[in-house]
Amino acid sequence: MARPINEEKRLERRKSILKEAVVLFAESGYSNTTTAIIAQSVGVTPGTIFQYFPSKEALYYAAVLEPLADIQVKSLACLQQEGAPGVLIQNMVEEQFNHIYFYTNELRLVQSVLGQRIRFPELTQKVLESIKVMTDAIERVYTKGQLMGEFNKSFSPAMISRAYISLLNGVGLTLGESIIHHPEWENLKGHAFYLFAPIQPKEKLEESE
Repeated sequence: MARPINEEKRLERRKSILKEAVVLFAESGYSNTTTAIIAQSVGVTPGTIFQYFPSKEALYYAAVLEPLADIQVKSLACLQQEGAPGVLIQNMVEEQFNHIYFYTNELRLVQSVLGQRIRFPELTQKVLESIKVMTDAIERVYTKGQLMGEFNKSFSPAMISRAYISLLNGVGLTLGESIIHHPEWENLKGHAFYLFAPIQPKEKLEESE
């Protein structure tokens, strides 16, 4: 059943408010970004903001957590498909690196929250829980890949997953949209996958001898 037109408009306006809030919070920080500034940027009255978000803090939580959830859903989908662990992880790397530059401001917000853990303790905990869901999923697939001889068994799955997420965040924060025009872009994906220490065919042959 199609959504009523009014609901469609409401969802679109909420999306617009949230999108602008992400940019402004990322650029100016929580304290310097008022709901009035966000409303002016979106082209609505300040009171309109509170029809969608009960408070500035609630809007900030949504600006941090909703994009993070979106990234997580897409990434987990890659790891939950049928296939060899090495292929699943390679697909995940491809998916994340193909879209990471869309989330530059969102990643800046996440880093801002993690840098102010005392100020945003509850939000920090939710961000850390979201990251753990991702790293746990990578660990499970990676461990299976180690048992199947696809990855070097001397590496810690926990350390590998955290190192990869750190690399991913760093790429998004430091390179941003400019990376897609860089000649080394495809090579960077390869380097990210190499972080998982995949065993090359020659190495597998030597291990079996």
